[in-house]
Amino acid sequence: MTGGGPALHGADAAAPVGDHAQAARTTRSRAPRLRTVLSLGRVEASRLARSPLVLAGLLAGGVMVWLTIRSPEPLWWNDGWRIGFGQLVLGMAVLAAAQLAAGRARRNAMADLYASFPATAGTRTLAHLAGLVGAVPASLLLMGAAAVVVQLRGAIGAPGVVVLAGGVLLVIAAGAAGIAIGTRFPHPLAGLLGALALFLSSTLFQGGIIWLLPWEIKQDDLGVLPGPLAGYPPAGAHVVELAGLAVLAGIVALAVTVSRGRARGGLATAGILAVAVICLAGAAQLRPIPTTDLNHLIAEVADPASVQRCTTASQVRYCLYPGFGRDLPSLEAPLNQVLAHLPARPDQPLTIRQVVSVDFTQPALTDPTLTHGHSKRQVAQWNAQLRREEPFLNAAALAIYLPVGSWPAAGGQLAGAHFAMALGAAEWAVHLPPATGGLYSSVFLPCVPLNQAREAIAIWLAILVTHPPAGELHDGLHSRGYSIGASVRGTVVPTWAYPGAQYLVSSGPPITAAGYLLANAMTSLPEQKVAHVLKDAWGRWLNWRTTDAQLAAALGIPMPGLPAFLQPHPRRGVSIAPPPSNQQNPPCTT
Repeated sequence: MTGGGPALHGADAAAPVGDHAQAARTTRSRAPRLRTVLSLGRVEASRLARSPLVLAGLLAGGVMVWLTIRSPEPLWWNDGWRIGFGQLVLGMAVLAAAQLAAGRARRNAMADLYASFPATAGTRTLAHLAGLVGAVPASLLLMGAAAVVVQLRGAIGAPGVVVLAGGVLLVIAAGAAGIAIGTRFPHPLAGLLGALALFLSSTLFQGGIIWLLPWEIKQDDLGVLPGPLAGYPPAGAHVVELAGLAVLAGIVALAVTVSRGRARGGLATAGILAVAVICLAGAAQLRPIPTTDLNHLIAEVADPASVQRCTTASQVRYCLYPGFGRDLPSLEAPLNQVLAHLPARPDQPLTIRQVVSVDFTQPALTDPTLTHGHSKRQVAQWNAQLRREEPFLNAAALAIYLPVGSWPAAGGQLAGAHFAMALGAAEWAVHLPPATGGLYSSVFLPCVPLNQAREAIAIWLAILVTHPPAGELHDGLHSRGYSIGASVRGTVVPTWAYPGAQYLVSSGPPITAAGYLLANAMTSLPEQKVAHVLKDAWGRWLNWRTTDAQLAAALGIPMPGLPAFLQPHPRRGVSIAPPPSNQQNPPCTT
């Protein structure tokens, strides 16, 4: 059995008396200390690797990684850092386990017994530090498994070796901190508090200072960048900082357990050097991103067409940032199916364009981790560039904007995204106007296709080609437990939150609940019957003056009524929370 704890007086020498004391001192002087440390370290490493806490931390870390990478599009410059979230959870478990091991002797009231062993308290502490190797397999397993999952999901880009290595160092540094805590505070609660402090330290700050934290977990915008950005995050300097923190924690643990003055002096010198390395690494992480790199990013945000690669197929132009060509087949599938069901195709082409959703123009929303360290004048120039170039977004009237990092890889999320894309294409096909206002506009008031047959036709086409679950469609009438609406000519019109809307910036106007209910009723009819009615009078159905009731009559079905919770009040309109009274959406009349 091994243990640790603060050194007692004379802990560097055994306490027997007489001839036995002399024999003990002679034996100790001949024992190779390094061999003792390695032997004890192997035992501690084995105990740590098999610790239930570490195994639980490995499982929890894997869950954390999956929860953070499953929703957004797999991008290596984003997911590589997200894998570190799991390493943070594993590090918390390793910290608690290492604290329990280091405080074992005092916690079990066996400090005197351990002091009588040939191995000194300092030697046992070195063995605990060497035993942190036992946490490395769990960390490497977590990193490797997560990397395989990310790659199997079709990640864009290449893994960052330095970022991934930083996650392993984070686990080791957390274990060293646990040993430092355990040598002074043996109670198990101390380890739990240390693990909690490690987690909270990675969530409480914002701005450029976040990179000084053990592992930042909520403030960055890596997932919305069109590619890796140099110095964001500052992975190399952060690895140096973590290494310095691990060394410093080990020095603190040794300082508590070593009693010899000469050894303490050496530890003090090493501690000063470790602090200096940490400070230098911190200063490097606080350096602003080079202006040239941010200029390039702003140019990509303001004028995507200057860097994107475009291809045209079946009257649809797809413009994607370099490296995102993998998304093209998934984007084409729902659009091609909509086109195949149209009686006639529109004269004007449709554009599918990727955009960056980071808003640099509003001071309250500007990402301080990106603009940290740059002057207000420089930030104002970037804002002006964005606003100056934004009209191209409004000029591209027939376009669907796809935020970088939003397109799912597979599963139900991809099905929702396909529905949203199919609906956007169908709205283009029936000549519904796109939502007005650009990405950085403060006013965003799209028109509403109130009582227009073409709206129901667009929804029917999207349902026809994507086959979403009926329950998911109906849930859009009361999104997140409450009903939603738009104010048109002083009346609150209930609207429908369609699946996958979050994956697009905006593809068209709000969808009314009445339009969805009519489209849902249309799905109960044979497809050939609906197609025949639409084909015979396609131009009429595209006219904004053609009503829902006229379409229902042509199909021979009754006009569906609104559910009870959406029924209008005789004087107050619909009994749902309306938008602010000064915001009025115009009806779509083009």
